[in-house]
Amino acid sequence: MISEKDFQLHKNDTGSTAFQIISLRKEIEREKLHLAKNKKDVPVKRALLKKIAKEKIFFKYLKRSNPVIYEKLKK
Repeated sequence: MISEKDFQLHKNDTGSTAFQIISLRKEIEREKLHLAKNKKDVPVKRALLKKIAKEKIFFKYLKRSNPVIYEKLKK
């Protein structure tokens, strides 16, 4: 698993694109586990889909702005 600290620009960095992608991935994994147990939880499913879409947008931006980090974060 990729650590958030590896991609922080400084100690208090929470806004860089790479950091946000890693944070979103953690949330997505947590919600996937939740949905595996609670298949009918529609609000969580909707939130999961929104986070996946947001991650896709961040990746698209990162590919243009910093291809080196993009390749490191790509699955």
